[in-house]
Amino acid sequence: MHIDYKTGEITWKWVIAVILGAFTISRIQNWAIPYITQRAGSWTVGRIIGAYVLESVVVATVVSLVVARLMEFTYSKPFSVNTYMGGVISFSLFTLVMTSIFVIEEFITRWRGSLLQEQELKQALLKAEFDNLKSQVNPHFLFNSLNILSALIPEDPKNAVGMVERMSKVFRYNLQNSDRNSIELESELKIVDAYLFIHKMRFGDNLQYNISVSAAKFPLLILTQGLLTLVENALKHNECSSENPLLIEVFDEKKWIVVRNNYQPKSRQFVESNNIGLVNLQTRYRLLTTEPVIIAQDEKHFTVKIPFI
Repeated sequence: MHIDYKTGEITWKWVIAVILGAFTISRIQNWAIPYITQRAGSWTVGRIIGAYVLESVVVATVVSLVVARLMEFTYSKPFSVNTYMGGVISFSLFTLVMTSIFVIEEFITRWRGSLLQEQELKQALLKAEFDNLKSQVNPHFLFNSLNILSALIPEDPKNAVGMVERMSKVFRYNLQNSDRNSIELESELKIVDAYLFIHKMRFGDNLQYNISVSAAKFPLLILTQGLLTLVENALKHNECSSENPLLIEVFDEKKWIVVRNNYQPKSRQFVESNNIGLVNLQTRYRLLTTEPVIIAQDEKHFTVKIPFI
């Protein structure tokens, strides 16, 4: 706004120019502040504040100079340095105020988002824990395992002892790690191997499995019980018989760990029920990483790739 102090008259051209300049600044800051916040990453607090201030001053200077030049063109006369400096200072103060408002709004939004994400993660973990508790006392798994044991003890005591050890590993793993978000790949592979060994004793040659993972990937983290869930899905929803042996493969591929099995569903219920487990898996991963869970199916294979965390 420009006032002629001699007449007290308000020059509305300046009013419009200032309003347009302020609107331009608010739109720029509305985009720039979230962008800077997102790019900041591991920046120090001082560096982040410096970035906000520098960006604000640059925006204010550019907008004020553009407004001044437009008004010079309108009035057909050059303005003094004091007029330019007054515009820069005024717009800078306004921009800093707008920046402060947008920064506070951005941090409140991110804080609320983190609370919501944490709540969603807790809900997903509670559901996963409930599912795990059900699997821990799964009567079919326990009944089949005990039947195998009863047959093995008189005929093959060594394998019977090995099976008991692996059963205890599976149950202990579920109990000790159900509240963890992520776990070392090596630990998950050991429990998957134990779980498949138990089912191998049940199905014999009808079940084949191969775990081939580079030792360099062992320290990397994955979703707790992510691999175990995929292996359970493969066993639960696919036929495993002498006519149709089931092959389960676990291997690493770049930034993913892959579970693949030959696709031979037991019934039409496979697609619906399997999707429920996979959706839960995808939800839990989405809360921990931006990398996607990749699901692929063709006539021969069903493949799921889960990313390292």
